[in-house]
Amino acid sequence: MNLPVPYYQDNHCIIYHGDCRDILPELEPVDLVFTSPPYWNQRTYGGKQDWVSVVPVALSNINLTNNGQILINLGLIHKDGSVFCYWDYLKDAMLAKNYRLFGWYVWEQGEGLPGDWNGRLAPSFEFIFHYNKKAIKINKWIKTQQLKIGKHGLRAKNDKLRKITTSKKYGDPFKIPNSVIRINRCCGEVLRSGPEVEHPARFPVKLPAFILKTFTSNTILDPFMGSGTTLRAAKDLNRKAIGIEIEEKYCEIAAKRLSQEVLPF
Repeated sequence: MNLPVPYYQDNHCIIYHGDCRDILPELEPVDLVFTSPPYWNQRTYGGKQDWVSVVPVALSNINLTNNGQILINLGLIHKDGSVFCYWDYLKDAMLAKNYRLFGWYVWEQGEGLPGDWNGRLAPSFEFIFHYNKKAIKINKWIKTQQLKIGKHGLRAKNDKLRKITTSKKYGDPFKIPNSVIRINRCCGEVLRSGPEVEHPARFPVKLPAFILKTFTSNTILDPFMGSGTTLRAAKDLNRKAIGIEIEEKYCEIAAKRLSQEVLPF
């Protein structure tokens, strides 16, 4: 199969309408993936499909550059009263293609929503799984207080405090981001690009923008694009992006969002 005609295209972003399992093998290698696929079999995008046959298969077959990084946002699911670690299916598929689970981050979403959560605390976080074959240097862009912190750093394996060997490790004006990403969830607000959209599981533009600022990339890919939030962030940050979506109505929503003016962060 050759690539289909883009559903939408401008100088920064391309949208393809179709099953990402068919389209991904035809794409040129990309160096950054950020996506938020369906959380287990919670929703039926493009008809009823089994999660194991879609998400792990698609994500483990992406063409990446040698320095490529894949970051995947997934939320908790409970099954038969217990936490169901459905992301293990993804990990197994990625390991089979020689990827490693390199990092495991938390997206803190702000205050938990009101309600009765079946005896559990109100949910206010999701996970971001970071896969790669090779580590890369990531960007220091979070402002610090530029404080000098004593003469010692982290503890060594023998439980002794290590001495700081260079002043560059402390007092810098910027640092790499924390592994807990504190960005409030979408709660029915008007999206940055203007109109509200009818998508059941959208995330805020600031989340993919955070990833883009952290990991240098030529092109970012979102194979489960939804309403195009990752592409919108890429365009606002003057980056290139590719999105794939099986539901045509979401392609249309994303195209409308991308056709609007760039919004500075």
